[in-house]
Amino acid sequence: MIFIQNIMYVVISPQNLEGKTLMNTRHEPDRLHEDQDCIIIYVGKLADNPHWSFPTHKHDDLHEIIYVNEGQGSFTIDGTKHSAQKGDVLVYNKGTLHEERSDPEFPLSTFYCGFRFKEGTRANNDWVVPPGSDPVVRANRYSEEIRSLMQTMFNEFSIREEGYNSISHHLLNAVLLIIDRMSQHQRAANEIVRSNTLAESIKDYLDTNYRQHIKLKDLADQFHIDFYYLIHMYKNCYGISPYHYLIQRRMGEATRLLVSTKKKVWEISKLVGYENPNYFTILFTKTVGESPRSFRKRNQKHMFGEPSN
Repeated sequence: MIFIQNIMYVVISPQNLEGKTLMNTRHEPDRLHEDQDCIIIYVGKLADNPHWSFPTHKHDDLHEIIYVNEGQGSFTIDGTKHSAQKGDVLVYNKGTLHEERSDPEFPLSTFYCGFRFKEGTRANNDWVVPPGSDPVVRANRYSEEIRSLMQTMFNEFSIREEGYNSISHHLLNAVLLIIDRMSQHQRAANEIVRSNTLAESIKDYLDTNYRQHIKLKDLADQFHIDFYYLIHMYKNCYGISPYHYLIQRRMGEATRLLVSTKKKVWEISKLVGYENPNYFTILFTKTVGESPRSFRKRNQKHMFGEPSN
C-alpha cells in the first residue's frame, strides 16, 4: 500500500492499468484453475482524497464493479450523469464510457474490481447487468454483504496466502450473484414506480374525459401499452379496474348533478357519457344502491331544507 499526495490508492494487478499507481504484486495467470469462469485483472481500494477524479475512459476488454464504502460522488456513464453514495454499487460493462469524481465534502471510499469472463463462457451475455439496465445499483439490504465480500477479496489479494486465488474467485462469483439479485429487485421496484406513474396519468385522463365515449382498448392504444397490462397495472395501483373507476367517476358526477340541478335524468345521462338513459339508470342503481329519481328525491329534500313527510 502506498500514499501519493495523501491519497490511499491501492490497485493489486499484474500490470500498470491506465496510469494508476500499482503495488508490484503480480497475479500469475498460470495459477488460474480450469473451472474458473472469470479472470480477475485487478482489485483495489480508493480513499482519503476529497478532490479525486478520473477523466472519461472505458475498458474494452474487462468489466468493472465499484462498491461505495463511504462518502459520495458523481459519475457520468455513457453520457448520463449519476450520483452514488454509501452502499451503492456501480457496474461498468466492458466498453462503457465513464467518468468519476469524488464529492469534496463527502470524499469517496470504494472497493473495486476489474475482471473478464473466461472466453467461451459468456458468448451471448458478456455483461454484468443487462444492457439498458441502470448501471447504479442502489443500496439495499444486500449492500453490507457486498461490502464484506469486496473487503475480503481485497484482503485476499493483498496478502496472497495459499489458496487466495480460488477464494477470490469464489468471492467474486458471490458478488456477481448478489449484484444480479440487487439489480433484479431494483428493476422490479422501478417498474412499480413507472406503473404507478402511468396509472396516475391514466386516472388523470379518465377524470378529465369521463364524459367522452371511452373504450379501454382505445385507452391502451393511446398510452402505447397492452390492453391486459393496462387493466392489471391500474388495478394494482388503485385496487379497481379502469372500467369500474370510470363508472364510479361518472356516477359521482351524476349524484352531484341530481342534487344540485333540476336537469332531467336523461340529460344527466348524456352529460356523464351515456347516450342510453335506461342503461345509465341500471348502472346508477347498481352502483349507488337506488335509482336516480329516488336518490334525487331523498337528497334534494335534505339539501333544500324541504319539510320531511
